[in-house]
Amino acid sequence: MKRLFAVVLTMALLAAPAWAADEIRYSGSSIIGMAVLENGAMAAFEKKTGIRFAGYEIPGSGKGMKALIEGRATLGGASRALHTAEKKAKVLGTIIGYDAIGVYLNAANPVEDISKEQLKAILTGKLTNWSEVGGPDEPIVVITEILSAGRATVDCCIQKMVMDGADFGTGFRTIELPRDQIVEVARQPWSIATTSVGLISAVTPEQAGKVKFIKVDGIAPNAENIGSGTYLISRPLVLGTIGIPRGNVKKFIDFILTPEGQAIVGKNFVPVRL
Repeated sequence: MKRLFAVVLTMALLAAPAWAADEIRYSGSSIIGMAVLENGAMAAFEKKTGIRFAGYEIPGSGKGMKALIEGRATLGGASRALHTAEKKAKVLGTIIGYDAIGVYLNAANPVEDISKEQLKAILTGKLTNWSEVGGPDEPIVVITEILSAGRATVDCCIQKMVMDGADFGTGFRTIELPRDQIVEVARQPWSIATTSVGLISAVTPEQAGKVKFIKVDGIAPNAENIGSGTYLISRPLVLGTIGIPRGNVKKFIDFILTPEGQAIVGKNFVPVRL
């Protein structure tokens, strides 16, 4: 019996991932990935500690949390609060900052403010012309993420905070990466997209100069309004671990909460530690 147990244990160890829990393997939010990790956090952490990320992917918050729960990642990223099911699966979240969903328009569009109800009507397909919201007589070109991808911007923010659970309209232009939505808005004068304000740093200065954020219900997505929660579409940025962070994962989370780490978060978002 002891021999059989030893064989079973050996087989289990061989079947386990070759990378152990002490490796940092990130999966999750592209917002955190592009505008925090790629935007200086990974490089600064490696320079300070000599520790490199062993894995990095940005399939979105939902898929990242799934990878974390299934053991395919040791660090998950979510640009939203954790779901109840994720908490039940022992995911512990650490908030590293706060983000907002900006309503991006082409800089040539004269519209500067929109109500929540108008934005909802655009995204459900009920309003289709800019003249209906005080703009020119031009068709509204709606750009969204792939709606079935399980990304936080769609699931927890736009549909819940803006659309009151309603379905998106049909016939919209879908683009996988949120950053590329901004690129398309810069190219298309009468388009609209709803994605992270922090991703403005992920496009070229030329592209950034061709887009703008507009107010929602008269409130701009600036640091003060995001930090206070006054801006309608605000959300936390969360790093998730299974249970209490340990080893190199803990070292990275500790780092991102230091003044140096929070300064990196603060390049594009509102840091949690001001």
